[in-house]
Amino acid sequence: MPATNDLRIHFDTDLTVINATIALFVLAIGVAPLFWAPFSERIGRRWVYISSMGFYTVFTIICGIANSLPLFFVFRILQGIASSAGMAVGGGSVADLFRPAERGRAMSTFMLGTIIGPAFSPLIGGYVAQYLGWRWIFYICTILGGVIFIANIVLLRETLYRPNYEKPKSRIEYLKFNPFTSLRLLLRPEVLLVCIPISTAFGWFYYLVTILPSTYSEVYGFDTGTIGLLYLAGGVGNCSGSVIAGFISDRIYAYQLKHGKTSTEGRLVPLYFGIPFLIAGFLMYGWFVHSRLHWFTPLIGYMFSTLGSMYTITTGTTYLVESYLHVSASVVSVSNFTRNLFAMLFSILSVQIRAGMGDNWSYTLASLMNLVFYLICIPMVHIFGARLRAAKPWYSRKQVSN
Repeated sequence: MPATNDLRIHFDTDLTVINATIALFVLAIGVAPLFWAPFSERIGRRWVYISSMGFYTVFTIICGIANSLPLFFVFRILQGIASSAGMAVGGGSVADLFRPAERGRAMSTFMLGTIIGPAFSPLIGGYVAQYLGWRWIFYICTILGGVIFIANIVLLRETLYRPNYEKPKSRIEYLKFNPFTSLRLLLRPEVLLVCIPISTAFGWFYYLVTILPSTYSEVYGFDTGTIGLLYLAGGVGNCSGSVIAGFISDRIYAYQLKHGKTSTEGRLVPLYFGIPFLIAGFLMYGWFVHSRLHWFTPLIGYMFSTLGSMYTITTGTTYLVESYLHVSASVVSVSNFTRNLFAMLFSILSVQIRAGMGDNWSYTLASLMNLVFYLICIPMVHIFGARLRAAKPWYSRKQVSN
């Protein structure tokens, strides 16, 4: 993201078009897991990890050598499709490997892995783009992708255990599945009501990180490399939110287990602690930038907003996995889809929103939307979630075993 201005200059276009490449990449990350997740539940997790990383490595090098904007567009989308597998299938692997009492921290560790790259790569990418050129960002990612691809082949073992699963009789039957079956999970009220607030939080988070380079170059006169350093604040917030969410989630679950009051909806209790950080963070960032305070002060709000965002997303995702263990990868992919759909919309509209509302009122709107959705949706799931699942189970016992 710090290199958006470099890409704009190289391809001789405007910032809205470059932001569209980010938005399409985010959309690809959201849609592709709808294929990867059910595929992993059919052929196993290992082969999805291996094949997706192989494709990612190839598509990334093509992005690096692209000389035309259409070619860059196409392979950024393909890169997003390939890179998204781990996000969806990883949640399934967590459900495969860990008991309920351990699952909160395990999920937070997994989520931490998915955010370390986006959180800290702008720091590296900003200076790589400034001193080596934007293409080297993709060259370095290609090298890393190749190393992970080889490591997956050599070291990775299968985590999916299905003792009653009947293997397809022919290879072609492996491919006979409907990837959009996962989307039917959004028809479940308890799933939709959790996805709406965490997607809103993620959408506004992406708005902030997409528009941050423009904000700090215009308001504070920062260059590309220095802007990359600013993302450290978000990285600290993201990592802190994920770790704290996992720790508190498991502590509350252990307390409930000790007193014989465990329930799936109990996973939502820790979520309420993250909402104040989310709301306050957006307000602080927007109004501090608007008031032209010292450049460091908005970063405090940025850190709080990312802490609250990742805290609530991690907690909500843990609840969804706990609710649908038998299709854990699919329910994570659906959550990922809605989050990235919102992120795509806010990325595309980021320039227009900031121009129309300014920094102060756009982030005030972000705070109000998050407050309303969290305070309406989450209590409803907390109260009615168990009854909704019991009234209409997603799969029969026989279908689950298969």
